[in-house]
Amino acid sequence: MTVDSILPDEFGSRYAAGAPRTEAREQARSELDLMSGAMVEEEGLLNHVQAGLLLGVSVKRIGELVRLGKLRRFDFLGRTYVSVREVRERYHQELKAGRPKRPNVVRAVASVKAALKTDAAQAKLGGYAGPYEKAKKKGKAK
Repeated sequence: MTVDSILPDEFGSRYAAGAPRTEAREQARSELDLMSGAMVEEEGLLNHVQAGLLLGVSVKRIGELVRLGKLRRFDFLGRTYVSVREVRERYHQELKAGRPKRPNVVRAVASVKAALKTDAAQAKLGGYAGPYEKAKKKGKAK
């Protein structure tokens, strides 16, 4: 490959001075400075895969936590990150997966309401439980 085989860009220069690539490079440098400042403030940045691995949740759940405002979103250089500090705080909260258990009184009220809505055919079959549940109790279900 010779120097003559290099084609000039749309501005007539071989080195793209003032070209979109130069502007993109300058923008990337300014984003890098912002990213560096954010990393110092937030004690580092993690991508969604890394945060999910540390918290024991899926990447989708991390995205959901960002949408819900539980984790702050940082966009730098075309990538999305979350704060190490916030991930660490969430990890130390030791949140359990799933819905919190309701108090016994609330569960009892819900059971009574459901029982009142049971129709006669359902009651003949054993209330909420159908024939399969009855057989399971007797040990005959497969």
